Amino acid sequence: MKIYLTLESETKNTVRFAEDEAGQSAHPGYPVVGTLYVQKAAHVQLGAPQRIAVTLETRE
Repeated sequence: MKIYLTLESETKNTVRFAEDEAGQSAHPGYPVVGTLYVQKAAHVQLGAPQRIAVTLETRE
């Protein structure tokens, strides 16, 4: 399952991403992740994107 999130705000050490309203097709209409905080250092390493995708998969 792939979830799409958009940058919402920044704090001192983190970047807050909010799940797009139409962020994923498996469960349209309600959030799966909701809000995701990413450390600023990691955000910079990714190129400081405004939008990110998160993939959820099972692991056994």
